[in-house]
Amino acid sequence: MTFRTALLFCAFLLAGCVAPPLKPAAPVTDDRVNGTWEIRAAELAGKDFKAPGFILEIADNRYRGGTPPTLDSGSIVLYGDEVAGEARRMDVLGESGPNKGRRMMAIYRFVGRDLEACYDLSGKDRPQSFESKPGTMLFRVTYKRK
Repeated sequence: MTFRTALLFCAFLLAGCVAPPLKPAAPVTDDRVNGTWEIRAAELAGKDFKAPGFILEIADNRYRGGTPPTLDSGSIVLYGDEVAGEARRMDVLGESGPNKGRRMMAIYRFVGRDLEACYDLSGKDRPQSFESKPGTMLFRVTYKRK
């Protein structure tokens, strides 16, 4: 076997070991998130965060939120695959207001009737747990239905 034939054979074997790329998860609809929510508790970078008067309105894949009169709006993409336990993935895409042009990756779950979410406000990574750690831009919030 020549060196060239051996090299082609090795390349063929290695190509067979490469897994096909994963298809991205398809967005889903979760009617449980629809409605008007207010903050029950929140923390940013491991510290309590107060946001009196903050509202979050979700209708299908659209959101509007903030403390009036400064409101943010855009779209929400929900994914059905679980990340950690009961957590599901969510992407928040700001289209107007303070978060215009930003994409924040998050996870969410329901705890009783409350909606709990953890966002990476830096836009770099998706949180892997519902923890807001010092030195990060992780924002963990529990919303109650208004």
